[in-house]
Amino acid sequence: MSKAKTTKKARAAQPATPVGSHTERRDEAEGRLLAAATEIIARHGVDGLTLGQVGTAAGYSRGLPAHYYGNKTGLLEAVAWHITDGFANRLAQTENFKPGLEMLLGSVANYLAPTTSKGPMTLQTVIMESLTEPALRPAVSKVTERSVRRLAAMVRTAIDNGEIRDDIDPEKQAVLILGTLRSLTLLGLLNPKDMRMDAIRDAYVAGLKRMLRRKG
Repeated sequence: MSKAKTTKKARAAQPATPVGSHTERRDEAEGRLLAAATEIIARHGVDGLTLGQVGTAAGYSRGLPAHYYGNKTGLLEAVAWHITDGFANRLAQTENFKPGLEMLLGSVANYLAPTTSKGPMTLQTVIMESLTEPALRPAVSKVTERSVRRLAAMVRTAIDNGEIRDDIDPEKQAVLILGTLRSLTLLGLLNPKDMRMDAIRDAYVAGLKRMLRRKG
């Protein structure tokens, strides 16, 4: 038997690669790369981020982030979506939140919680970077639109449940809430030692609840 036939026969005898294994490996690698990028941005800001550093921090080669995202802008766009998706997934998995006012207030509290995640701070950093990096603006705009839609849906459900005033415009209220959350997060980013985010969170949640329920 020729060497070529032997090699072909040996290949045929090998077990097939499990379906989906490549996709699973890529998903795992991207998850680790984005988590590493989020951690680096939270610690050192966008200026302190390099693709090579992200690859090393995630336990892969320095060139893998460039292979997946092309450049730093592509990576930052992916980080913005990663943070937004992660926040939405945590909300969806929180069984203690009843749809409506409770979920709205719970999501606001989670966003401002000082210890649950570095995501909001990192997202705020990416948003600030988009002010001087036009290539980031489409991604940040889409993230903003998605966040507004989710908050508006919560407000609308709370209205339908009879939990809050029915004269509230869900979309406008969602914009006001998101703007406040991002502004407070920015203040915390600029003055981390002076801002007591736990107290600010509790005060804003209580005030928002009173305002939404206020009559007349």
